[in-house]
Amino acid sequence: MNLTGHRIAISKNLAGRVLVALTLGWSAATALAAGGPPMVTDDPETPGNGRWEINVAAVASRTTGRRELAIPDVDINYGLGDRIQLKLDLPWVRVSAPDLRARSGPGDTEVGVKWRFYDDEDSGLTISTYPQYMHALTDASVARGTASPGHEFLLPIEAAGEVAGVGLVGEVGKNFVQGQKGQWIAGVIASHPCGDNNECMFEVRGRHGEGQHATLLNLGVHHKLDDSLALLFAAGAERGTRSDERRQTLVYLGLQFTH
Repeated sequence: MNLTGHRIAISKNLAGRVLVALTLGWSAATALAAGGPPMVTDDPETPGNGRWEINVAAVASRTTGRRELAIPDVDINYGLGDRIQLKLDLPWVRVSAPDLRARSGPGDTEVGVKWRFYDDEDSGLTISTYPQYMHALTDASVARGTASPGHEFLLPIEAAGEVAGVGLVGEVGKNFVQGQKGQWIAGVIASHPCGDNNECMFEVRGRHGEGQHATLLNLGVHHKLDDSLALLFAAGAERGTRSDERRQTLVYLGLQFTH
Protein backbone atom coordinates (compact mmCIF):
# COMPACT_ATOMS: atom_id res chain seq x y z
CA MET A 1 0.00 0.00 0.00
CA ASN A 2 1.37 3.45 -0.93
CA LEU A 3 1.50 6.38 1.48
CA THR A 4 -1.65 8.03 0.13
CA GLY A 5 -3.60 4.79 0.36
CA HIS A 6 -2.34 4.28 3.90
CA ARG A 7 -3.60 7.73 4.94
CA ILE A 8 -6.99 7.11 3.35
CA ALA A 9 -7.24 3.81 5.24
CA ILE A 10 -6.36 5.62 8.47
CA SER A 11 -9.04 8.23 7.80
CA LYS A 12 -11.64 5.51 7.22
CA ASN A 13 -10.68 3.87 10.50
CA LEU A 14 -10.91 7.25 12.24
CA ALA A 15 -14.37 7.83 10.82
CA GLY A 16 -15.47 4.41 12.00
CA ARG A 17 -14.13 4.99 15.51
CA VAL A 18 -15.90 8.35 15.76
CA LEU A 19 -19.23 6.84 14.75
CA VAL A 20 -18.89 3.93 17.17
CA ALA A 21 -17.94 6.23 20.03
CA LEU A 22 -21.00 8.36 19.41
CA THR A 23 -23.40 5.43 19.46
CA LEU A 24 -22.31 4.08 22.86
CA GLY A 25 -22.92 5.24 26.40
CA TRP A 26 -25.42 8.08 25.97
CA SER A 27 -27.28 9.22 29.06
CA ALA A 28 -31.04 9.53 29.11
CA ALA A 29 -30.85 13.32 29.18
CA THR A 30 -31.62 15.46 26.15
CA ALA A 31 -28.51 16.24 24.07
CA LEU A 32 -27.03 19.73 24.20
CA ALA A 33 -27.04 21.62 20.90
CA ALA A 34 -23.35 21.75 20.02
CA GLY A 35 -22.83 21.44 16.27
CA GLY A 36 -23.26 23.82 13.38
CA PRO A 37 -22.26 27.50 13.46
CA PRO A 38 -19.92 28.72 14.83
CA MET A 39 -18.30 25.24 14.59
CA VAL A 40 -17.50 23.38 11.35
CA THR A 41 -18.83 19.96 12.41
CA ASP A 42 -22.61 19.75 12.23
CA ASP A 43 -25.19 18.03 14.45
CA PRO A 44 -28.49 16.20 13.75
CA GLU A 45 -30.76 18.94 15.13
CA THR A 46 -33.26 20.71 12.84
CA PRO A 47 -35.10 24.04 13.41
CA GLY A 48 -38.57 22.46 13.74
CA ASN A 49 -41.57 22.55 11.44
CA GLY A 50 -41.99 25.96 9.82
CA ARG A 51 -39.17 27.53 11.84
CA TRP A 52 -36.19 29.52 10.58
CA GLU A 53 -32.59 29.61 11.71
CA ILE A 54 -30.51 32.33 10.04
CA ASN A 55 -26.82 32.85 10.82
CA VAL A 56 -25.20 36.10 9.67
CA ALA A 57 -21.46 36.11 10.25
CA ALA A 58 -17.98 37.28 9.38
CA VAL A 59 -15.66 34.32 8.72
CA ALA A 60 -11.92 35.00 8.37
CA SER A 61 -9.25 32.48 7.38
CA ARG A 62 -5.56 32.63 6.51
CA THR A 63 -3.40 30.14 4.64
CA THR A 64 0.22 30.32 3.51
CA GLY A 65 -0.45 32.60 0.54
CA ARG A 66 -4.02 33.79 0.94
CA ARG A 67 -6.28 35.73 3.28
CA GLU A 68 -10.02 35.35 2.98
CA LEU A 69 -12.88 37.20 4.66
CA ALA A 70 -16.49 36.21 4.09
CA ILE A 71 -18.62 39.16 5.19
CA PRO A 72 -21.44 38.68 5.31
CA ASP A 73 -21.74 34.91 5.27
CA VAL A 74 -25.52 34.37 5.28
CA ASP A 75 -26.55 30.84 6.26
CA ILE A 76 -30.34 30.35 5.90
CA ASN A 77 -32.04 27.23 7.30
CA TYR A 78 -35.73 26.25 7.28
CA GLY A 79 -37.49 23.38 9.02
CA LEU A 80 -39.67 21.31 6.69
CA GLY A 81 -41.46 19.12 9.20
CA ASP A 82 -39.80 18.11 12.46
CA ARG A 83 -36.98 16.05 10.92
CA ILE A 84 -35.91 17.88 7.75
CA GLN A 85 -33.84 21.05 7.34
CA LEU A 86 -33.28 22.96 4.11
CA LYS A 87 -30.08 25.02 3.84
CA LEU A 88 -28.82 27.85 1.64
CA ASP A 89 -25.46 29.52 2.31
CA LEU A 90 -24.55 32.73 0.44
CA PRO A 91 -21.19 34.36 1.31
CA TRP A 92 -19.68 37.59 -0.04
CA VAL A 93 -15.93 37.01 -0.06
CA ARG A 94 -12.89 39.28 -0.08
CA VAL A 95 -9.55 37.63 -0.86
CA SER A 96 -6.02 39.00 -0.83
CA ALA A 97 -2.53 37.64 -1.48
CA PRO A 98 0.97 39.16 -1.30
CA ASP A 99 1.35 39.29 -5.08
CA LEU A 100 -2.23 40.19 -6.03
CA ARG A 101 -4.62 43.06 -5.40
CA ALA A 102 -7.55 42.36 -3.09
CA ARG A 103 -10.66 41.14 -4.89
CA SER A 104 -14.23 40.59 -3.75
CA GLY A 105 -17.35 38.91 -5.02
CA PRO A 106 -19.80 36.07 -4.36
CA GLY A 107 -18.22 32.99 -2.83
CA ASP A 108 -19.20 29.35 -3.14
CA THR A 109 -22.97 28.91 -2.86
CA GLU A 110 -24.00 25.90 -0.78
CA VAL A 111 -27.36 24.10 -0.66
CA GLY A 112 -28.18 21.13 1.55
CA VAL A 113 -30.91 18.93 3.01
CA LYS A 114 -30.58 17.45 6.49
CA TRP A 115 -32.70 14.45 7.46
CA ARG A 116 -32.74 13.31 11.07
CA PHE A 117 -33.80 9.72 10.62
CA TYR A 118 -33.24 8.37 14.14
CA ASP A 119 -34.41 9.65 17.53
CA ASP A 120 -34.20 7.64 20.75
CA GLU A 121 -35.87 9.56 23.57
CA ASP A 122 -34.72 7.06 26.19
CA SER A 123 -31.01 7.31 25.39
CA GLY A 124 -30.98 10.82 23.88
CA LEU A 125 -29.19 9.55 20.75
CA THR A 126 -30.06 11.23 17.44
CA ILE A 127 -28.61 10.48 13.98
CA SER A 128 -28.94 12.32 10.68
CA THR A 129 -27.50 12.62 7.20
CA TYR A 130 -26.81 16.01 5.63
CA PRO A 131 -25.94 15.97 1.89
CA GLN A 132 -24.62 19.35 0.72
CA TYR A 133 -23.73 20.63 -2.75
CA MET A 134 -21.38 23.56 -3.35
CA HIS A 135 -20.65 25.46 -6.55
CA ALA A 136 -19.67 28.98 -7.66
CA LEU A 137 -22.62 31.30 -8.17
CA THR A 138 -20.99 32.84 -11.28
CA ASP A 139 -18.01 32.13 -13.54
CA ALA A 140 -16.77 35.65 -12.78
CA SER A 141 -16.36 34.66 -9.11
CA VAL A 142 -14.07 31.81 -10.13
CA ALA A 143 -12.02 34.16 -12.34
CA ARG A 144 -11.64 36.62 -9.46
CA GLY A 145 -10.65 33.86 -7.07
CA THR A 146 -13.54 34.40 -4.63
CA ALA A 147 -15.08 31.01 -5.45
CA SER A 148 -13.71 27.56 -6.24
CA PRO A 149 -13.77 26.00 -9.72
CA GLY A 150 -15.82 22.85 -10.20
CA HIS A 151 -18.36 21.16 -7.97
CA GLU A 152 -18.23 19.71 -4.47
CA PHE A 153 -20.63 17.29 -2.81
CA LEU A 154 -20.43 16.40 0.88
CA LEU A 155 -22.14 13.23 2.08
CA PRO A 156 -21.89 12.92 5.90
CA ILE A 157 -23.62 11.24 8.82
CA GLU A 158 -24.07 13.08 12.15
CA ALA A 159 -24.80 11.73 15.63
CA ALA A 160 -25.40 13.52 18.93
CA GLY A 161 -26.04 12.69 22.56
CA GLU A 162 -24.93 13.48 26.09
CA VAL A 163 -22.57 11.74 28.51
CA ALA A 164 -22.19 12.87 32.15
CA GLY A 165 -23.57 16.33 31.36
CA VAL A 166 -21.28 16.86 28.36
CA GLY A 167 -22.92 17.22 24.96
CA LEU A 168 -21.18 15.22 22.23
CA VAL A 169 -21.57 15.57 18.47
CA GLY A 170 -19.80 13.62 15.76
CA GLU A 171 -19.78 13.76 11.99
CA VAL A 172 -18.14 11.46 9.44
CA GLY A 173 -18.34 11.44 5.67
CA LYS A 174 -16.69 12.09 2.36
CA ASN A 175 -16.40 15.28 0.34
CA PHE A 176 -16.41 14.57 -3.40
CA VAL A 177 -14.50 17.24 -5.33
CA GLN A 178 -14.62 17.54 -9.11
CA GLY A 179 -11.27 16.68 -10.68
CA GLN A 180 -9.83 15.32 -7.42
CA LYS A 181 -10.04 12.14 -5.37
CA GLY A 182 -12.00 13.91 -2.65
CA GLN A 183 -11.51 14.01 1.10
CA TRP A 184 -12.64 11.98 4.09
CA ILE A 185 -13.80 14.11 7.03
CA ALA A 186 -14.38 13.25 10.70
CA GLY A 187 -15.20 15.68 13.49
CA VAL A 188 -16.13 15.61 17.18
CA ILE A 189 -17.47 18.43 19.38
CA ALA A 190 -17.76 18.42 23.17
CA SER A 191 -19.92 21.13 24.75
CA HIS A 192 -20.89 22.20 28.24
CA PRO A 193 -22.65 25.20 29.84
CA CYS A 194 -20.12 27.81 31.00
CA GLY A 195 -21.94 30.57 32.80
CA ASP A 196 -25.34 32.17 32.38
CA ASN A 197 -26.72 31.67 28.86
CA ASN A 198 -23.32 30.43 27.58
CA GLU A 199 -22.35 27.15 26.00
CA CYS A 200 -18.64 26.48 25.44
CA MET A 201 -17.50 24.07 22.74
CA PHE A 202 -14.29 22.31 21.76
CA GLU A 203 -13.93 20.76 18.30
CA VAL A 204 -11.45 18.39 16.70
CA ARG A 205 -12.02 17.87 12.97
CA GLY A 206 -9.79 16.03 10.52
CA ARG A 207 -9.75 15.91 6.73
CA HIS A 208 -7.69 13.48 4.67
CA GLY A 209 -7.12 13.06 0.96
CA GLU A 210 -4.75 13.43 -2.01
CA GLY A 211 -1.75 12.64 0.18
CA GLN A 212 -2.58 15.48 2.58
CA HIS A 213 -4.12 15.60 6.03
CA ALA A 214 -5.10 18.43 8.38
CA THR A 215 -6.66 18.53 11.84
CA LEU A 216 -8.63 21.56 13.02
CA LEU A 217 -8.60 22.45 16.72
CA ASN A 218 -11.40 24.90 17.40
CA LEU A 219 -12.88 26.65 20.46
CA GLY A 220 -16.33 28.23 20.35
CA VAL A 221 -18.99 29.96 22.44
CA HIS A 222 -22.76 30.16 21.94
CA HIS A 223 -24.15 33.08 24.00
CA LYS A 224 -27.93 33.34 24.17
CA LEU A 225 -29.06 36.97 24.13
CA ASP A 226 -32.81 36.19 24.20
CA ASP A 227 -35.22 33.51 23.00
CA SER A 228 -34.63 34.31 19.32
CA LEU A 229 -31.11 35.77 19.18
CA ALA A 230 -27.65 34.40 20.02
CA LEU A 231 -24.06 35.57 19.63
CA LEU A 232 -21.69 33.03 18.04
CA PHE A 233 -17.90 33.01 18.19
CA ALA A 234 -15.17 30.47 17.39
CA ALA A 235 -11.43 30.55 16.73
CA GLY A 236 -9.07 27.78 15.71
CA ALA A 237 -6.27 26.57 13.46
CA GLU A 238 -5.33 23.48 11.46
CA ARG A 239 -2.27 21.32 11.99
CA GLY A 240 -0.94 18.76 9.53
CA THR A 241 0.61 18.53 6.08
CA ARG A 242 2.06 21.81 4.86
CA SER A 243 -0.05 23.00 1.95
CA ASP A 244 -1.68 26.11 0.49
CA GLU A 245 -5.06 24.85 1.77
CA ARG A 246 -4.14 24.38 5.43
CA ARG A 247 -5.85 27.09 7.48
CA GLN A 248 -3.34 28.69 9.84
CA THR A 249 -6.18 30.66 11.44
CA LEU A 250 -9.97 30.38 11.28
CA VAL A 251 -12.26 32.87 13.08
CA TYR A 252 -16.07 33.00 13.11
CA LEU A 253 -18.14 35.86 14.59
CA GLY A 254 -21.85 36.10 13.99
CA LEU A 255 -25.46 36.36 15.13
CA GLN A 256 -28.04 33.59 15.02
CA PHE A 257 -31.69 34.50 14.52
CA THR A 258 -34.40 31.89 15.17
CA HIS A 259 -38.11 32.28 14.55
